[in-house]
Amino acid sequence: MDNLLLKYMNERIMHATRKLAEPGPVITISRECGCSGSQLAEKLTQRINEKINNPEMNWRWINKEILKLASDELNIHQDDVKKIADSVDPNFLDEIAHSFTDKYYVTNIKAKKMIEEVIRGIAITGRAIIVGRGSEVLSHGIPRSLHLRLFAPLEWKIQIIMERSKISHEEAKKIVLQIDKQRGNFRDAYLERHQPPFSYDVEFNCSRLNQDEIIDLTLTLAERRSILI
Repeated sequence: MDNLLLKYMNERIMHATRKLAEPGPVITISRECGCSGSQLAEKLTQRINEKINNPEMNWRWINKEILKLASDELNIHQDDVKKIADSVDPNFLDEIAHSFTDKYYVTNIKAKKMIEEVIRGIAITGRAIIVGRGSEVLSHGIPRSLHLRLFAPLEWKIQIIMERSKISHEEAKKIVLQIDKQRGNFRDAYLERHQPPFSYDVEFNCSRLNQDEIIDLTLTLAERRSILI
């Protein structure tokens, strides 16, 4: 974690003084509950680094580190940043209007802007796989980018959560619906602010494809689009 923070801050200073010739490459992963986006990202990163076989060009995968970077920048506890990051404000302009008189709204806006800045900075720096947090939208303008979405039927996801957490069908269903709704609202809030309309490059059904198959297909596509160079 410390090395990641130091690397990010050093690169951020460098980017403030010079413009990168070409941002990226970056791969983003959006996922539904039970589809194991972080596990896929870790395995995909390992496969990419094995294929490149050059430690100086190694990729890394990013998930919870995004909140850590933002919390350090804002001097706010990471749990508080996560609560703000997970919240969805239907009326963004109303939020800005309230921010002039309410400290909470100021913090809320600053935190969300910082998270966006961190994600965008990581994407521009490149050689990164970013899981969630609207990263697909925030890095969409980068030419060498690949945006994946993992999904599955409801019952399949329920079974995965039941086995993983050792809970009942009813409890698992409640968790799946809650997480998918939260992630869907978060994603839609970003998509509504994105012009032109955003679309994923490829969507994988996790109930039909295992992780190795998804990784193989992703690597093939990434190589054909010169993302691994």
